[in-house]
Amino acid sequence: MIFRFFYFCLIILFFISTFINKNNLFNNINSSVEYFNIRFNKDIQTLKKEIDFLYATKQSLPFTNYKIDENIVYFDINGSGVYFKNISSYPNQFDFYNLKEAKDNLNSKFNNSLLYIVYNNIKSFDNKKEIVYSNKFSKAWINKLKNVSLTSNSFKSKRSISRDNTEFSLYNLYTDQIYKKKMFTIIFPEYDYFNNSQRLRALWYFDFNGNFFAKNANLLKDTLHLNVSIIDSEHRVVYSTNKSEVNSISTLDNFYVFPLEKTNYKILVEKENILQLIKIKEVFLIVFILFLIFYINKKDKLKKELSSLKMINKIKSELLLREPLTSLYNRYFLQEEMVFPINNCGIVLLDIDHFKNINDTFGHDKGDHVLKAVSNCIKLVSIGSADAFRWGGEEFLIIFKDTDKENVLNKVNTLQKLIKDLNILDNYKITASFGVIFTDIKDKSSFYSAVSKADKNLYTAKKTGRDKVVAF
Repeated sequence: MIFRFFYFCLIILFFISTFINKNNLFNNINSSVEYFNIRFNKDIQTLKKEIDFLYATKQSLPFTNYKIDENIVYFDINGSGVYFKNISSYPNQFDFYNLKEAKDNLNSKFNNSLLYIVYNNIKSFDNKKEIVYSNKFSKAWINKLKNVSLTSNSFKSKRSISRDNTEFSLYNLYTDQIYKKKMFTIIFPEYDYFNNSQRLRALWYFDFNGNFFAKNANLLKDTLHLNVSIIDSEHRVVYSTNKSEVNSISTLDNFYVFPLEKTNYKILVEKENILQLIKIKEVFLIVFILFLIFYINKKDKLKKELSSLKMINKIKSELLLREPLTSLYNRYFLQEEMVFPINNCGIVLLDIDHFKNINDTFGHDKGDHVLKAVSNCIKLVSIGSADAFRWGGEEFLIIFKDTDKENVLNKVNTLQKLIKDLNILDNYKITASFGVIFTDIKDKSSFYSAVSKADKNLYTAKKTGRDKVVAF
């Protein structure tokens, strides 16, 4: 007894120790994710500085060689597009940002993660006048901007954009309406004041692929030795250190979930498995527990041997209740084990047709083979819902309990077909006759009375041609 108590204490100690390790790991995860957000904010500030650099590289270009298509004025400068929408008067020149150069410069700093740049110079919210600069000129943009404002079509959420130019918002709600690219967008708003009211002057859209997160996510994985994923608000995977990760995550149960600051994205850290929580001291505990288990098992072996003797006696007792040829219950089971009353009981008595002819024609070995085959059919229809007996010779009894008439007849019809489908004697069809009644049985006396009624139905079935079911 003392060993079992000691064994139990060691197990508790093991779980306490692993719980402490888990708590320490979770604290480490929290601090590491905090550093992730700090590094991410530094990357964003670097991006903001690059935007400031764009202002220093702008050029004054003459406003010539443009085309007009309904409410859109557009032209192509070295593969970069400039589009004017709903503008009634035009300057002689305008400021054009060299977006291709800016894109190459940004990609050199952000792991080639920048895919697309769109810059909106918004003149007014009321009439939605705007100038759109894009690093990829496309006439498809012209057709899109005829009817749709890029700004109003970009935001599917009413969440406000920060009015502090040093801040940013990161959304997955912007969709490239022309190329249908599934990207996420970092938005830098710019504001100025006009007639004592604040006006949105411009928005910068930077569409990235998942590589933007690669450096910080891999650093987090190297620290924690756990896979890290970044997902958007719709649980789509933007980046994952687990290369086998699916495109979207249906449940977050297997992850620790943290917000990505100032965004609607989340940082997922996979939950650890038990092996990652086991240290040296836990290994010693496991070894000692295994040794103790071996000792206790050795001690219990004698007890098991004694109990096996009891099991053997129980098996012998079970054998007494079964008829040896078919393994169905015998009448001794009825005397010793049957419990009364039995309500909604179906009594089925069946007899193999012309069994004496089978023995005389094919021999008693074949006759025994037929008895086993029929008993196997009976087991198929009675398992779990009935008690089946070899009642004597080629006669069998089935007691269906807590059932209804329709179910009993269905079982009997199935059994009749199973027996007829037996193909174990050459050029001979095996059939059986059935007598069935449905009643409530109060005690052993009413049981034998019910069997007698079933036997009369069986006699009728045999007398009127055999291979029949006479019921109720």
